[in-house]
Amino acid sequence: MLLIAVTVVAQSCYYDNKAENYGSSACDSANPTYTANIQPIINQNCIGCHGSSGPSGGVSLHTYDLVKAQALKGSLSGTLKNTSPYSLMPPGGKLSDCKIGQVDKWIRNGLPQ
Repeated sequence: MLLIAVTVVAQSCYYDNKAENYGSSACDSANPTYTANIQPIINQNCIGCHGSSGPSGGVSLHTYDLVKAQALKGSLSGTLKNTSPYSLMPPGGKLSDCKIGQVDKWIRNGLPQ
């Protein structure tokens, strides 16, 4: 009887993280825009060091135009992918491939705001 109860309880415990198992819909954007997709990535991962007040390395990313300028120079994608001559950003660790893919797609699509 105890074995049956333990088995039932164990089988009823199921962890299902939709984002881990099926991908995050926020990251699966076919046509990313700055406002909907890129700005949240920048705000979460970059703005702490590259904000408007004393930005690290003199690189500020607090507006669309500033992010666009870095994207057009190739440094935005270069730092996210750690391609020479750029250093990996953010320094705490690489962004997910999905987020990097969104940034690349946004650049290829003409940097839509």
